[in-house]
Amino acid sequence: MNSERTSSIDGATAAVGMAGGEVERTIRETKFIDIHAHCTEFAMPPMYAKPVKPLCEPAELVGLYDRIGVEAGVVLALCNPENFIGGMTTEQILRACAIAPGRLIPSVAVDPRCGIAAAGKGRCSADDFERIFSYYRDKGCRVCGEVCANLHFLDPVMQNYFRGCEAAGLPLTFHIAANRDWMYGIIDEKGLPGLEVCLRRFPKLRFFGHSQSFWCEIGEYGAWDERTGYPAGPVGNGRLPELMRKYPNLYCDMSAGSGNNALARDLDHAGRFLTEFQDRVLFGIDICAPQHFVDSCGPESNGGKWNNRWGETLRELLRSGRITPAVYRKVARENAIRELGLGGA
Repeated sequence: MNSERTSSIDGATAAVGMAGGEVERTIRETKFIDIHAHCTEFAMPPMYAKPVKPLCEPAELVGLYDRIGVEAGVVLALCNPENFIGGMTTEQILRACAIAPGRLIPSVAVDPRCGIAAAGKGRCSADDFERIFSYYRDKGCRVCGEVCANLHFLDPVMQNYFRGCEAAGLPLTFHIAANRDWMYGIIDEKGLPGLEVCLRRFPKLRFFGHSQSFWCEIGEYGAWDERTGYPAGPVGNGRLPELMRKYPNLYCDMSAGSGNNALARDLDHAGRFLTEFQDRVLFGIDICAPQHFVDSCGPESNGGKWNNRWGETLRELLRSGRITPAVYRKVARENAIRELGLGGA
């Protein structure tokens, strides 16, 4: 082997080594910010067929974060009667987050159907919502949501809600439902035509999209079941990328099984999607029942180690060269810091 060729091979090997070193350093040094978390100030009554604690308490959530490399999380309210018994007030969210300042970030919890009876009013107007959201924004709430009311995107009540949130300058995290009375979430049809109207109508409102009926739109699908479940296989041309290209106020919350599945099912497509929309995809987990999380992500199910499977998907994309360290850092934390105004978090 001649010296010129040897030098060329050695240089390529060194470049690969340096790239690998940067990848592992990025993984080691980058702490996640969870855009989508839930907890309650006090323990709630057990739920589900096999009774389990439905949500973490603050110290419990922080303890799980310590095990899986999460620096901080946004505690989203579950205030809509469709999705939770009891619900939470914004005051409860603020008190829960005060238990772990800097680790837990509060949201504002208001059901879109609320009214102001003491003022002799029925449903809240857009101006009413603006005043409410602005008040809690000034108390430290960084996002409105999770909005799970089973109303259509174009319902007048929802339109007032969106207009008030836009005026207050808060982003809005929403869960989409496939139809009325199917569990919970804002109703929209296949292709998300209602969401598109709202994206166009409220251009300054940042919509953080989430749920099966949102993420299934990353690719093509056929059966109704795929709107309510977890489509498998390669991702084709979907409606979601079209909306992302057209509306800069649409963001993706990659939490829960729906967000992780949308990326993990086709890593090549995920790499292209995250690279194209690297400034508008936000890392999230969506921990609800702590025992369910431990069962799926704890050491007993993962060879003696805790498994942050949302983080593992991003790490696999980075290590395989499908995304760059810069994209990884943006999705893992930098986008959340910017969009929520977290400063040096």
